[in-house]
Amino acid sequence: MRNGWIRGGAAWVGVGMIWGGVGETVAAVESPAAPAQSLILFIGDGVDDHQLTIARNYLFGNVAAADGFSFDRFDARAAAVVQTVSEQDGVTPVYVGDSASGGTAIAAGTVTSRGRIATTARTDRDVPTVLELAQAAGLRTGLVTTSSITDATPASFVAHIALRYCEGPGDMAGMRGGVRTGCPDDVSTAGGPGSIAEQIAASGVDVLLGGGTKPFSQPTASGETPLQAARAAGYSVVEDRAGLLGADAKRPLLGLFGPGTLPVEWAAQGGAQAEPVRVSATGEIVYPEAQTCVPNPDFGNRPTLEEMTRKAIELLGADGARFFLMVESASIDKQAHARQACGQIGETQALDRSVQAALDFAETHPETALLVASDHGHAAQIVPIPSMFAALPPMLGPQLPPGRVAVVKMPRGGVMGVSYGSNQGYAEEHTGTQTPVFGQGPGTESVRGLIRQADLFDVMRRALGLEVSPPQP
Repeated sequence: MRNGWIRGGAAWVGVGMIWGGVGETVAAVESPAAPAQSLILFIGDGVDDHQLTIARNYLFGNVAAADGFSFDRFDARAAAVVQTVSEQDGVTPVYVGDSASGGTAIAAGTVTSRGRIATTARTDRDVPTVLELAQAAGLRTGLVTTSSITDATPASFVAHIALRYCEGPGDMAGMRGGVRTGCPDDVSTAGGPGSIAEQIAASGVDVLLGGGTKPFSQPTASGETPLQAARAAGYSVVEDRAGLLGADAKRPLLGLFGPGTLPVEWAAQGGAQAEPVRVSATGEIVYPEAQTCVPNPDFGNRPTLEEMTRKAIELLGADGARFFLMVESASIDKQAHARQACGQIGETQALDRSVQAALDFAETHPETALLVASDHGHAAQIVPIPSMFAALPPMLGPQLPPGRVAVVKMPRGGVMGVSYGSNQGYAEEHTGTQTPVFGQGPGTESVRGLIRQADLFDVMRRALGLEVSPPQP
């Protein structure tokens, strides 16, 4: 507990605060008569309609829903408004979010500022997450990601800290780009909950799979690392594919398959990158050479996201237990930052295959609810190659897409132009667009029309029949 929430029994009780959104209290909702047995939430980090269309075009062609992603065929769908607020006053809207504010909105139903993990903007109060409520109600819980398990999205479901960069004990007094990135009020020796890795080690989450050996190996002031603390708490620790596939449900499982974000499944052949479109000395428009997507040789013998998802479902659902599981394909976002179209496409395919794993489970467990959502939009967009204005008179000047462009060879012929135009610096930016939501199974009927991103918390809470005590005066 810290700054406002006390966990007691099967509920969280608010102490003098409002939870759920900007200046509003979420009303208590009666649980459905027959709640879902389990709920699996998928988050495609950085996914918006453009990112989905880029991958769908490549993987399936320009097709209808019946021939595309597994989740294209879900019964329920909506668009989510991404809401973020200023850290300075906790109220003023900010129109582009990050994975921390987006993750917190989904996980805890609270609109917060960028960088915060399940805490309120300005006031720094902890807010309960759907995973914690599921734990309190006796459900098994799990987090699966292709990033470090301490990264912003998975952390938002299990940790409470002022800044996402405080991943390990050694990060608590950090600096990034000359700006303080530490969390002095959260240091365990100062009475705080500790770094994200320390909080995860003490969380009791049944299955934790992703990267993260680096933050888990940093010692605390006492000399103990979060990895040692996790083992002392009873976790079985695995670090490779064989260890994962051989794990059983007798002990909670912590799988760490790399120091941080895991290598992506696909890459551009020969390391090709997006480049600016240029004009030759003779005035001709020159596009970058078309690139071919191939399996990433650096992926190695790690488990795929699909394999991690299937194993997590197997362990959490053993003996017919109820469970909550969050699965994140993290590098759709990270590859968009790096202007790597092939990497984005491969990681979107990994998301789709993981959703299919959940659908396979739901076929024999129809009481399972499935949701696919996103934390924010991203920069990549499809542009015409060549420009539709290429035939304009020379006096109007060449018509060039801004930023850098990846020209991707398509399996069914032709090329697709993917333009990155949000930043001229080392990385592309997030964007402020709405994000897609897909739902199937009990409790997902309200996923329709235009909703708030933070409404997904209440969708999940209701679907599982979880209760949260309203704030106390």
